[in-house]
Amino acid sequence: MTTQQRIFEYIRTKLNPSSQLQFDPTQNLMGDGILDSLAMMDLIVWLEQTFSITVDTDDLVPENFATLDAMTNYLAKACSVA
Repeated sequence: MTTQQRIFEYIRTKLNPSSQLQFDPTQNLMGDGILDSLAMMDLIVWLEQTFSITVDTDDLVPENFATLDAMTNYLAKACSVA
């Protein structure tokens, strides 16, 4: 399972289980109403725990977490620095 698939499955099963969410790495998760701000914070905590990273406050911007593509790019950078 790829990193994107792991994130997608967490969103689909834990954060928005009632939706008929389809895997789309470019979909804007907050802009399209898939996640609200509370769910996004839950997701970030899960990312930190799952991938053993710490998300800096300065990194909490839409460019890093709006889409599955953005999250995997952020994780690739964060994991290479860690």
